[in-house]
Amino acid sequence: MKKKIIFAADIGGTTCKLGIFDQNLRCIQKWAINTDTSDQTGVQLLKQIHNAFVEKSTMLNYQLEDVIGVGIGVPGPVDFETGVVRGAVNLNWPESVPVAKIMSGLSGRPVFVDNDANVAALGEMHKGSGQNHSDIAMITLGTGVGGGIVSNGKIVHGHNGSGAEIGHIRVDHDQRFKCNCGKSGCIETVASATGVINLVHYYHPQLSIQSQLLPLINDNSVSAKDVFEAAKKGDLFGLFIVEKVSQYIAYLASILSVTSNPKYIIVGGGMSEAGHILIENIKTAYQQIVFTPAQEGTEILQAQLGNDAGMVGAAGLIKTYMIEKE
Repeated sequence: MKKKIIFAADIGGTTCKLGIFDQNLRCIQKWAINTDTSDQTGVQLLKQIHNAFVEKSTMLNYQLEDVIGVGIGVPGPVDFETGVVRGAVNLNWPESVPVAKIMSGLSGRPVFVDNDANVAALGEMHKGSGQNHSDIAMITLGTGVGGGIVSNGKIVHGHNGSGAEIGHIRVDHDQRFKCNCGKSGCIETVASATGVINLVHYYHPQLSIQSQLLPLINDNSVSAKDVFEAAKKGDLFGLFIVEKVSQYIAYLASILSVTSNPKYIIVGGGMSEAGHILIENIKTAYQQIVFTPAQEGTEILQAQLGNDAGMVGAAGLIKTYMIEKE
């Protein structure tokens, strides 16, 4: 008998990562299409995603009747109960878009929609670093800082969908840098890829430390990757910045530990590719500041799924909120 399948979409500002999964979240096929941001209603893009699913599943000898449900991750605030995305700047959706209603109308299947950071956390819980435990938190470090909290196997949404918007926890109490949210001092301003550069330009004039980064700093072309690469080579200024960044992330991890007490705190996003030097510095700082009972048995890990986390997590929405409920 032919197995039932899940459609999963991780919608990004440039590409949409699409996947077809079985009920155990084994990936049957994955591919990507370009994100069409020309239509502010979202309808055109969702039609393209639906058509791509139909075409690929037909090639694999499946029909829509074989689809249990459709899971979708979107880079914007989501009302999980209704599947309405309350605007998504990267997709050129200035107004609310009823994604679940539109996609359900196209496919005739149940649709679950959530924020991209939330589904990435769910993906890591099901198939990544957080496997075999139902209490995890994820910190995603990219251009900004995002995250998701999974408690007792379910994503924490809060009463209006703003649960786990951890990028906007104030950690820089001097409020040196303004955040995109309009306030100052958010962890995004000191621990994202953008935050690394903020710290570089803030501290370099104050410190008389020789650094291989100096030409890039003077040219205003230094990147977070440059800083981590320099630190790995023993550059003292690079090491200083990595330590500062790690302390901020560790402070955030300590807050997560005493609120949701996760078994695993998973660090993902592009900046996590710095690997050992970042993770170990976070661990060291974390152990020094967190409430002792809250850190017992908690592990800080690098994410495993990379760019597939959102797609796996989108499929995980169907497994978590449909299949496991039956």
